[in-house]
Amino acid sequence: MLNWARKADLVICGGGGLFQDDDSLIKMPYWAIRLLLVRLLAKRVVGFSIGAGPLSHPVSRFFARLALYALSPCSVRDAPARAVLQPLTRKRIEVVPDPAFMLRAAPASAAEHLLQNARVPSGKILIGVAMRRCFHTSSNIVPYKYAAALGLGRVRGGAMMSRLIDSVASALNDAISQLDAHVVFMPSYNVPHEDDAAVCEALAKRLPNNRHSLLRIDEPEVYKAVTARVSLMLCGRMHPAILAASEGTPVIGLAYNQKFSGMFSLIGQESRCLSVRDLVLDEEPSRLAAMLREGLSHPMQWKPDTAPLAEATAAFMENLVAGAFAPAATAEPHTQHN
Repeated sequence: MLNWARKADLVICGGGGLFQDDDSLIKMPYWAIRLLLVRLLAKRVVGFSIGAGPLSHPVSRFFARLALYALSPCSVRDAPARAVLQPLTRKRIEVVPDPAFMLRAAPASAAEHLLQNARVPSGKILIGVAMRRCFHTSSNIVPYKYAAALGLGRVRGGAMMSRLIDSVASALNDAISQLDAHVVFMPSYNVPHEDDAAVCEALAKRLPNNRHSLLRIDEPEVYKAVTARVSLMLCGRMHPAILAASEGTPVIGLAYNQKFSGMFSLIGQESRCLSVRDLVLDEEPSRLAAMLREGLSHPMQWKPDTAPLAEATAAFMENLVAGAFAPAATAEPHTQHN
C-alpha cells in the first residue's frame, strides 16, 4: 500500500461506512492510522463520498479528527454523515452522492435471461427484496467480521431479527394475496459473517412456496438491470436501494442506521424509509403492508429521479482528476486526460 502511495499523484479514500464505531471501536483508529501513513508518502489524499457515523465514543471522534487532517478535500455521501464529521474539522465537508448512482446497468436482455432461468413468472407484479441481518452489531473491540469467524456473537440480536422477519413476511403475504404479487429475493452481500441469502431463505419459509424466487447475482450491473424489472424494491441494504432508485424503481428502505435516512433524503423520499427497530418494537407490520400496496398501486408517484445525483458525483470526480482541488502553488497545468 505504501509503495503505491509513493507513486500515486492522487489517493482516494472512499466507500461504505468507513468512519463509524457501531461495529467496532477498532474501526476508526484503523482507518486513521492507514490514512496518516499514506499521507506521509502520497502527494494528495482525498476523501470521496465517505460513509460516516455514528461516532459515539470520544476515542472514535479523536481518531476521526486525525483522519480528516490527512484528507484534502473530504466529501461524504449524505447530510447525516456531514453532520457527524463537520464539527471535527475546520475544513469544509462536501456532500457528494454515492458513486453507485453512476453505475450503468447491464442490457435488459441480461436481466430477462436471469429471470427466465430462475423461472420467475411473467405478467405478475414483482417485489424485489434485499434483506440483511440486523441487531447483531455493537461497539465491541473485536469487529463482528472476526468475532463471527471465531464463533462469537452469532446469536446476538437473534430474537429481534426473528421478529423483524415475521413483520416483513406478514407485509409481503398481504401483498401476495391482495395484489397477486411474486417476491424476488435478491441477496447482495453473501459472505460468511453476514450471509444475506440465509436471511432471505428464512423469510421465504414464511411465504407460499410458489410465490417467491431467489436470485444470486454477482455482477452489480446485472443486479441493477434486474431492479428495473421489478415493480418495487424492499431494501434492507442501502446499495440495492440506490441501484433500484437510479433505474426509476420505487423503493422502500428498512433502515438499520442513519445512512438510510441520508440516502432517502437525497432522493426526496424520506417518508419511505422505515426503522427496523421501530418496525419490530411497535409490532405494526400493517404500516409496511400499506406502503407496499401504495407503492405498487401508484408507481409513478413513487418514481425517484436520481440523474442530478449521478451528475453531481461525476462532476466531483472530473474535478479531482483535473486537479481542480490542488493548491494553486503546486497545481500543474493539464493539457490532456487519458
